[in-house]
Amino acid sequence: MRYLLLFISFCGFSQEVFKPLEQRKEFQPLKIERNLKADGYLDESDWQNAPSVKIDFQVEPFQGKKASFNSTVKLLYNQQFLYVAAILRDSVGKNAYRAPNLKRDYEFVENDLFGIAIDGFNDRRNALVLQSNAYGAQRDLLAFDDRQFDIDWDGLYRVRTHRSDSSWVAEFAIPWQTLRYPKTDGNKPQDWGINFFRVRRSSNELSVWSPHPRSMSPLRMDYAGKLAGIIPPPPTATNIRFIPYLLQVSNRTKGTEIGNSVTNNFKLGGEIKWAISPTSVMDFTFNTDFAQADVDRQVNNISRFSVFFPERRQFFLENASLFSAGLAPVDQVIGGSMYIQPFFSRTIGLDQNVNPIAITAGSRFVYRSEQRNLGGIFMRQGEGDGDPFTNFFVGRYSENFGKQNRIGAIVTTKSSPSVVLSTGAIDAFVRFNDKFSFSGMGTLTQDSRTGDQGVAEYSQFLYNANFFRAYWTQTLVTEKYNPAMGFVSRRDILSNSQ
Repeated sequence: MRYLLLFISFCGFSQEVFKPLEQRKEFQPLKIERNLKADGYLDESDWQNAPSVKIDFQVEPFQGKKASFNSTVKLLYNQQFLYVAAILRDSVGKNAYRAPNLKRDYEFVENDLFGIAIDGFNDRRNALVLQSNAYGAQRDLLAFDDRQFDIDWDGLYRVRTHRSDSSWVAEFAIPWQTLRYPKTDGNKPQDWGINFFRVRRSSNELSVWSPHPRSMSPLRMDYAGKLAGIIPPPPTATNIRFIPYLLQVSNRTKGTEIGNSVTNNFKLGGEIKWAISPTSVMDFTFNTDFAQADVDRQVNNISRFSVFFPERRQFFLENASLFSAGLAPVDQVIGGSMYIQPFFSRTIGLDQNVNPIAITAGSRFVYRSEQRNLGGIFMRQGEGDGDPFTNFFVGRYSENFGKQNRIGAIVTTKSSPSVVLSTGAIDAFVRFNDKFSFSGMGTLTQDSRTGDQGVAEYSQFLYNANFFRAYWTQTLVTEKYNPAMGFVSRRDILSNSQ
């Protein structure tokens, strides 16, 4: 009995949800003058002099224990790149590292991987995350409060790996244009938030440099360490990317009254991405083509409720979390069976039967900083079968306050020659402590043709500890609530879920 009590006491202590370190771990990179070749071998002399840190705190499966194998991270930088090298010791052999596939943005838990979470504004809220598995496949995302994630954001960076029987090495070369940080003249040092983490798949082990509880992820940047004294260059004057396309459609007809005939049609379009500054991005699209979008999953819906199919078109996937305001599933917060989304991008460019309608032109502006986030989308949809041309507008603003709290608003308008359908919403998120948080939203819709108005709201309390999660969610949706550019799973309902 005595040993049982001792074991229980030890587990309770080692698995507690602890607060961030009062004195953050600190890492100061070394500046170099020349460019390095990111090839995974680390054979340049600069790496021998580079400062290093250890990934030695185990989060999973035994919080607080020392990591099973040593992992070392080194940092260098120059005027073009931030270089990160990770030496990850192991004993499974060079042919046994886990990588089910080499597709970009693979599943986090299925791979041996190394990751970097960078908080360039040092606001302890947001993270730019770059990862690589043992075979050099990339996985990247943007994280906000460890609650909302842009999984489909694709950063520009190079990573190469090298595998041996005793370790695998990942070497990153990250252009400054990919990173986000405050404006600088190139002379003043900055402090960033940063954390490094490793997943060892054979033992289901997650280890990190700066400790955090197992109820959280390495993307909780209030638990991150500090990258001290880094001097990034000022942003470049032009940072523009153009992605054009040319589509040829050939129709061949045989055996008609006029004989055989062939017609060729060409379609030209593309997208332009302009990184105005490290905090602002402008996108333009014309004659938008969604041929590269993934196919929807097949669902046999035998219920009386609508099925939520996630967005798969790349233009709308980028920065999707900024425009998300509502209850599930964009941020994957527990919400029972209710979905309430004032804005859902699949209402643009698709008819009610999910047939594509041409988008003639559109634009998107996104601004993110440590104090606030704002964005806007304007799209013009062409005429479909019986549908007139339609204009879509979305405006989003959110203000950060306190350590990890946020309040925001979103407005959407769908207008055609015959009707204007509008939606407005106010939402908030408050994190009371490391375990307890609240989120809520109130939203109103209006139809200019019928004069109908509808309201919906939700409030959710969430308690999240290492081995226990509890929530209470209350939702209200009136019969005439109709978010023309959004999604709601059920109307005319008052529900509670725990």
